[in-house]
Amino acid sequence: MKVDVWVGSWENARNYAEQAIKQGVKVIISRGGTAALLRHSLDTAIIKVRFTSAAYLEAFERLRSVEGKIAFFVLDTMPGFISHFCKLLNIDACYYSYTGDQDVEEAVKKAKADGCHFGVGGVLAKNYARIYDFSYYTLENTEDEIELALDSAQQTLSSIIQEEKHHRELQLKLEQYEAVLNYTHDGILAINKEGNIVVVNKQAEEILPLKNKPYEGKYIEEVFPASKLSSVLRTGEKEMDELMKAGNVIINTNRIPIMIDGKIEGVVATFKDVDSIRNSEQKIRSNLHKRGMVARYRFSDIVGESKAMKRAVYMAKSFAKYDANILIQGEIGTGKEMFAHAIHHESQRRNHPFLAVNCSNISADRLTRQLLGREKEGKLFGSPESQEGVFELAHGGTLFLDKIDEAPLEAQSVILRILEDNEVCRINGRHAISVDVRIIVSAGNSLQKKMNEGEFLEELYYKISVLSLEIPPLRNREADYLLLSEDLFHRYFGSEYYMYESKIRKIEEYMRNYIWKGNIRELQNFVQRVSVLLKNAMPVDEIMLTMPENSTMNDTSIDVKMNKWSRAHVVDALTASKLNISKAARMLGCSRGTLYKKMNELNIKISNIE
Repeated sequence: MKVDVWVGSWENARNYAEQAIKQGVKVIISRGGTAALLRHSLDTAIIKVRFTSAAYLEAFERLRSVEGKIAFFVLDTMPGFISHFCKLLNIDACYYSYTGDQDVEEAVKKAKADGCHFGVGGVLAKNYARIYDFSYYTLENTEDEIELALDSAQQTLSSIIQEEKHHRELQLKLEQYEAVLNYTHDGILAINKEGNIVVVNKQAEEILPLKNKPYEGKYIEEVFPASKLSSVLRTGEKEMDELMKAGNVIINTNRIPIMIDGKIEGVVATFKDVDSIRNSEQKIRSNLHKRGMVARYRFSDIVGESKAMKRAVYMAKSFAKYDANILIQGEIGTGKEMFAHAIHHESQRRNHPFLAVNCSNISADRLTRQLLGREKEGKLFGSPESQEGVFELAHGGTLFLDKIDEAPLEAQSVILRILEDNEVCRINGRHAISVDVRIIVSAGNSLQKKMNEGEFLEELYYKISVLSLEIPPLRNREADYLLLSEDLFHRYFGSEYYMYESKIRKIEEYMRNYIWKGNIRELQNFVQRVSVLLKNAMPVDEIMLTMPENSTMNDTSIDVKMNKWSRAHVVDALTASKLNISKAARMLGCSRGTLYKKMNELNIKISNIE
């Protein structure tokens, strides 16, 4: 790292710094007050050389022979070791802190008025000490302090260079995309009914962020995970004229299912260059820093063919057409947030923000700050900047308040007031701000009980429950768990799915007697755990022994009965069934899961039966 040294008075520091910047300097190192001055006036990385206790050792040696009060001048906060040293050395000291050139003169004048006749500090205070005929010792940094600042500057410079390189690469890619889109026709990508890619033309290859070349024959999720072609393959519903983000660009896409004799045989997607792409990209990029501003799910992402789930989706689609507030209730892990995303995407507010706020496990003050935002407290140095609240950020769109039944009562009152007035007033703010927001909330099934017990505001309940939607638990959704697990296994295994398909079918037999108390969330964890064990070549029977026992209610009595059975009973059943677990379980009158549990207790493995 090349280091140029500029020596001069602090009054000329800004001029020196501006000259250095013009010559290509990216990081500037300076001491206390001068560093503060440069940070205030320049948009450049400024590294401050800090004074440690070592810098004061020589000063305290000088102070041994000084009589009377001694003033210590420090930028910002006075270090604790200074007063500690003064007490040890019996020095009569006064301490003065300042924030910049504006108030350092007042600090020196006050020290003079307080009877101090000798000062210790940096360059800023030294200049005014000279003006007011004040004896003064100027601190000098040690080699260690300077080396520490140089190390920090080196790290900062490396980060800046890397960021500039990344920016140039992004700019280059943007220029390349514009050239391609200006001189080519539509890109085309097609998959077959198994989800494998069959066609990728040159235009699609140039436009899309595809990976794992060559692409033909590979599972679509491995090549282009964001395509959502698997969703169309499952639903059979075409998705027309949609904007999507692909890599660093926004493109317009159509996804059309290929139907032959009423069956889905594949999906074709087109990617088209349109005049609105550039404007759409700029609009989206300007909001990338606002996390959660876009709905991630649609109704086509919701997997389920049971009557209960179809009814919930039908009701949700109906509610999406209206602008009334919606209360979504259901057990943990049923997919309440996914429904909120889908409702927003189906509504007339789809092109406006979607924000989600978790109301559980959070203090009333913190949640209130998130809801209302805050104004900066005056012009005090170091005070927090103004910040928009989520109601302001969601203006024109949808705000999803997750687990509202767990929100503190104080925060509930804030939400109620906003819903009644359609306006917010930031913390420390003086003016009300009008907001137009559609509210969707989620809650567990105990909301009514909490309201009756005074833990949830009755007025707020009626405000949020204009429309009410109940999401059924997984155990009441017939065979939906098989559709969900199939979708999850495909996601985890990708193109390797068919290598494990027969083993997955055996595992699904075990799942038939399982009660999913954690609903979809528990099923996701189950599938992920099984996938890891299958990839590590663990036999299905051994995998089952690692699974938690949670079968149907009838197994309670069976467990009592099996506790009376000896190892011989279980071995006889396995022998008679020729080691077929399902047949042995039927002979013993229990589920496969219960039999696996008993085998584990008795240390019975297929390999050690004699």
